[in-house]
This record gives sequence, structure tokens and C-alpha cells, in this order.
Amino acid sequence: MDEQIELLRFLLKSCEREGLANFNNLLKELKITANQAEVLTVLDTYGPMSIKDLGQLLICERQSPSRLVSSVINKGLAQTIPYQKDKRVNLVQLSSAGQQLVPILRQKNAEFNASIQQRIQNPEQITELIKILSSYLKNTESYTKLTRRFENLEN
Repeated sequence: MDEQIELLRFLLKSCEREGLANFNNLLKELKITANQAEVLTVLDTYGPMSIKDLGQLLICERQSPSRLVSSVINKGLAQTIPYQKDKRVNLVQLSSAGQQLVPILRQKNAEFNASIQQRIQNPEQITELIKILSSYLKNTESYTKLTRRFENLEN
């Protein structure tokens, strides 16, 4: 059983590595990474927010997302604005360039998801994988972030 668990660990790690490489390759022409794309799509979905709040939604960033957010700002795809309710806090929001890029990112995301669906064609297997992996992640920071982003995860 130990060997099977180790195999499972490395299969999961390999899936993440291959998936990230493939998605980054899809985004290469846009000159952004998968992690930067996640920042932009989260900002598009949820609107302006503090870096702390953004970090509570990003799956790609385990620690402080400051450096990742800075890279998106440096590319001119997002900007900071003062928070009207508390001048000590800055909010991050999409710039006009970021807003223009989001539909392209969503299309690339759909292409990537379709490539995964081609490999796992049986919807029941996808549902079962979601159940298994959700169960494994239960009571973790990652699971909490996922439930914030995907309301149907706990259903």
C-alpha cells in the first residue's frame, strides 16, 4: 500500500506540473503566466479588493500574493487605488489593458479545460475525482479558498 500511496503522490504532482506547463504554454503569446492569469480572472470576477482579500481567493499563491500582484501591476494589467473607507488600504483592480485581456484569458482557460475533458471523457470519473480530492483537502487552507471560489464544491 505504501508504494501505491507514493505513486498517487507523484501522479498528483505530475498532473499539476504537466497542467501548469501546458497552461503556461497556452498563455505564452500573451506574455503572462497561469498564476498571473488567475489574479486577473479573480479580479474580474470579484472586483477591486485588497491584496489580503485577493490572497484568500488565489489557489496559486500560498503565502503573500504581493510579489505576484506586483508583477501584474508592472505589466500594466492591474493598478492600485485608495480604498475610500480606509485610506491606509489600497485596493487592486484591473486596468483597462487587464479588462481587455480577460476575455482572451477566459477563452484560453476554456481551451485548457477542454483539453482536460478530452483526456477524462467520462463525467462520472470527473465527479468522482472531485469528491476524492475534496475529501483529501478538507480542513485545509486550500480547501477553504476553493470553497470561496466554487460554491458547488460542498454540495
